[in-house]
Amino acid sequence: MQLTDLKVLSENEILAIHENSLAILESVGLRVESKKILDLLQKKGCLVDFEHERVKFPSSLIEKCLSALPNQIPIFQRDGDLAFILGDGKQYCVSGHNAVFVLVNETGERRNSTVKDVESFAILSDKLSEVDMVGVPVMPQDVTPQTTLLYAIQAILENSKKPIFFSSESEIINQAVIEMGKVITGKTNLKGCSPMISQLSTTSPLYWEKGAVEALYIVAQEGVPLDLLPQPIAGVTAPYTLAGLLTIHNTEVLSGVVISQLIHPGTPVIYGAAWTTYEMKQANVLIGRPESSLLRIAGAQMAHYYNIPSHTTAPDNDANLHDEQAAWEKMLSTLAGIIGANDMIVNLGMFGTGMSISLEQLVMDNEMCRIAKRFRQGIEISKDTLALDTILQVGPRGEYLTSEHTLHHLRSGEHVPLDVSNGANYEVWKQKGSKNSTEKASDLVSSILLGGCQNPLPQDKQKAIQSIINQYEKKLGLQ
Repeated sequence: MQLTDLKVLSENEILAIHENSLAILESVGLRVESKKILDLLQKKGCLVDFEHERVKFPSSLIEKCLSALPNQIPIFQRDGDLAFILGDGKQYCVSGHNAVFVLVNETGERRNSTVKDVESFAILSDKLSEVDMVGVPVMPQDVTPQTTLLYAIQAILENSKKPIFFSSESEIINQAVIEMGKVITGKTNLKGCSPMISQLSTTSPLYWEKGAVEALYIVAQEGVPLDLLPQPIAGVTAPYTLAGLLTIHNTEVLSGVVISQLIHPGTPVIYGAAWTTYEMKQANVLIGRPESSLLRIAGAQMAHYYNIPSHTTAPDNDANLHDEQAAWEKMLSTLAGIIGANDMIVNLGMFGTGMSISLEQLVMDNEMCRIAKRFRQGIEISKDTLALDTILQVGPRGEYLTSEHTLHHLRSGEHVPLDVSNGANYEVWKQKGSKNSTEKASDLVSSILLGGCQNPLPQDKQKAIQSIINQYEKKLGLQ
């Protein structure tokens, strides 16, 4: 049987978080820094204080908006083929996402990222089996800061056919990325055929900044799936207790649900969750601690309570290089994310509290996700897998190497193949260069990149993408 989903909240505890969130939304509400959105919310039945930009949400309206949410979200590839369906019970992994630096494996030093790094990351992501979607790995530092995301999206679209996960708190940048999505799909609206997901975040506690909430308006109108990802920090922008942190987080997600459904009923929403704790001694935000992994499980439970897909971050860590801390924190977060039944796992390839990426890390994280998915599958018990007939046929002192049963199951997924984990004995390992997992990952990176891009974007669409970037740079006064 498949492993039972991990749970850290009882049904009564989930209900308590939900009811407390409703109480906060109804009595205190959120600050929403947009006259356009405030006008909409007032028209739809919210209590709005325009002077203080404060909105209070009636519980009945919240429940109505929750009932409008789709429980499954189809996501498409660049070429229009279905990539996967969020909410179908499987876990989908996303590389990325929004780092600044790149770790150079040969020196162990990090450097500023470039568009070329995004291209390499996209080619690698396109090839790796457990990467279902390509998150923007870095904000490249060798282009104009205001449009750095657009150049990153361009690099991904030109080097991978997999769908894209991106995040920008800017209305105009979201619009530009969506225009790119229309170009590659040939559609005038991306509803029901989107090759991308847009992640948007509140500013905790209880605040929608103008750029983010007006970007939400664009995303909902254009039919692009919306990932709502508050990022409260325990003891800083949310209560220090995990339950209090979870309550603030859930409250902010619900506010985004209401706004999105009032803009466009049926807007597909993902319950996002990037859990951070705070190291008081060092005044530092952390994402690899065990408390964060407990919250990864709790977030999935809250999403399932609302019957919508969930997203968490993993494999996450706070180490600054490929070391033992990176390994144990990443594996814990991955297991919590996958066995906790999150629908989408985002951050393959990252480390250093989300500030850096590494191509070698992407390969190793790909392997971690494969291991965790296999672990979740458990043990299949059936007449075929019990193999009674084969056992009786082979009998004592027999062998199974040439058995038809063995040959039949060799490629069934019963035992998953691994790329960088060592499976050789000592002598063979020495003969092959005594390489550790990072060195083997580096070899695989080199091999894949040597083959170049396997799914290039047609030239006419490349030109159209560049035209969009030029157009929006002019809008921003950069040309």
